Amino acid sequence: MRMELVTGMEGAAIVIVLFLIAAAAGCLEQETTKPVVSSSPASTPIPVPSVHPPKPFYSFSLPEFQKILAPNITLALPGYLPDGFFFNTGSAPWASLDGLMNEGVYSVTYNRGQDEWVTLSEQSRNATTCPDWPEFRLADVGKTLTQSEGRSELSWGRYGWCFTLSGMLPKEEMEKIAASVKPVPYREGITPPYEFRPPAHPLIHNFSVNRSTTEKNVTITVESLDCTAEACRAVIRLGIASPPSFSVPPGMTAPPVYPDPHAEWRVDGGRPLLKMPGSMGYRPEGETTLTFWNIEPLPADSRELEVNFSRVNGVFGPWVITVPLEPSGGRLSAVSTGLEDPS
Repeated sequence: MRMELVTGMEGAAIVIVLFLIAAAAGCLEQETTKPVVSSSPASTPIPVPSVHPPKPFYSFSLPEFQKILAPNITLALPGYLPDGFFFNTGSAPWASLDGLMNEGVYSVTYNRGQDEWVTLSEQSRNATTCPDWPEFRLADVGKTLTQSEGRSELSWGRYGWCFTLSGMLPKEEMEKIAASVKPVPYREGITPPYEFRPPAHPLIHNFSVNRSTTEKNVTITVESLDCTAEACRAVIRLGIASPPSFSVPPGMTAPPVYPDPHAEWRVDGGRPLLKMPGSMGYRPEGETTLTFWNIEPLPADSRELEVNFSRVNGVFGPWVITVPLEPSGGRLSAVSTGLEDPS
């Protein structure tokens, strides 16, 4: 009798426990069930907070950059730049992958060769302040205004935006560039000012060069040059080592020290040639460093390429090497890019 009573009580307890578990499961299911969004026009979606800090977006084509920003953002662009400057990079902030950060900083950078550059940055006056008229500032030696001796800045407001023009040009040139800045809407098929256009008939050839020069016990050798319609890729051997940049535990490898080469390329005595995006690569090889350098494509009728290295790994040259572009026993090839002048 006692055994039956205990068993009955245990059975009741089990039933109660099972009931509580089922009830809890039901509550849990109610809590985790997604709410049904009303289809009523009066319902308002909950805004998604923006990413902070905003993710930057980069573009290496000015028409593509304009197209992505249009129609929400119309960039203001310089209508004047000194000879030899071309668009290099554009950057814009993103609030998310699906929307622009309208009050962030947009910038366009133009380059002439490797070391000369001009950057125009613009930001809505709703997010920052600026003078109505251009104010010029020049970095003094050792100052932290720009972290680069000789760089200057010009700031002003116009069209509801604040502009900052920075670079390493004289004041007169900076002011001339600033005066030419105006909104340039995106137009399909229209090339904006100072967008680089490759030659209609580029040089297509692979050159075995193997030309060297020595200065201050450092030898630089241009080993080869491979020219295509997209770029000319030079393979250069620097007579300096690139040891590991820092100590690491056994079994790990540290990246090599960057050789920091500075060079100016010219073809047939013309303007400094542009570096192409992703142009610099290097690889240590014993006591030397092999460097891979991409410059802009060359016209098919080019005769001589000259490279002038001004500095390598803190050692100043110059090292000047000329590369003949008329190979013996071979022919230069050219292809059409479809950019010929119809006239």
